[in-house]
Amino acid sequence: MMAAINKVFFLCLVTTFLLVSGLTKATQSFAATEGIIPYSVIGTNEYNLPVGFDEPINLLLSYNVWTNTNQNWGPDGKKVSSGYDLFASVNKFARLFTIDGIDNWGFLWEGVLSLGSLTTEAGDNATGLLDPQTGVVAWTKPVPNWTTCFEYWMYLPFGDDSLTSGALSHAVTWMNNVQLFDGKIVVDMDLGYKIRGDARAGGVKSEQGNSLFTNWVVTYMHNPYFNPSIHFDYEASGSGKNKNTGATIASGENMQVGIGNSMKLTDRLLFDIWYSYGIDGRNSPVTNNVYTRFIWSF
Repeated sequence: MMAAINKVFFLCLVTTFLLVSGLTKATQSFAATEGIIPYSVIGTNEYNLPVGFDEPINLLLSYNVWTNTNQNWGPDGKKVSSGYDLFASVNKFARLFTIDGIDNWGFLWEGVLSLGSLTTEAGDNATGLLDPQTGVVAWTKPVPNWTTCFEYWMYLPFGDDSLTSGALSHAVTWMNNVQLFDGKIVVDMDLGYKIRGDARAGGVKSEQGNSLFTNWVVTYMHNPYFNPSIHFDYEASGSGKNKNTGATIASGENMQVGIGNSMKLTDRLLFDIWYSYGIDGRNSPVTNNVYTRFIWSF
């Protein structure tokens, strides 16, 4: 029975990846994804990366987000009616490697191609490719139970005009994994800054505000199939400007908490699922998101 279940999950992962249906962590390239806090797609042991391995390691990662929201946080932090439905997913290839002479360090290159599907409250629909993205990561283990990582990420403005902002953006992020009590408690966290280029959506050129974000996942490791986790995500974005009219685009904030579970289906296939809900914010959607994550190593 477990072998059959593992095959089903494997086929779901490969099918999703080949369809390249994705939205990357932190894209926020069209209005609906303002409800997806940068890097809120991270799961258990996201940053527990190895050092000292001899051969390169390849990973396929699929992050999926289902969003259904009917409220926004207003400028005073109160909820107001406004909604949309969104299905999105990250599908990413990553290659891990080492460099001779640089001990206790690992490196990785990753690339993402993406597609998103959005339905607005008015019934309008949009489906298409989102901006492709790429990045590099370097990490080390100062002590055996702590992995610390440094990432640079770039968002390329080549997605569908109906979904993306047409902005060239960048992000730098410090990421950590800590194993406590002999690995029974696992903490993953990051702190990042996203530098947004000018948007060029719908013939309107806009200066976008940059954002500061942090994400936390705390997991109790019980057995291969039951590892409950709690999630916390926060983003504060700066104000921008409509360059056509000179009008100010308000700054915003978004905070959410979640609960989920992480499973090790095989030695090479991991699966996470969790639900997150917005608890505070300003000028942003009230998040109501279901996340899943698959990781397959080969």
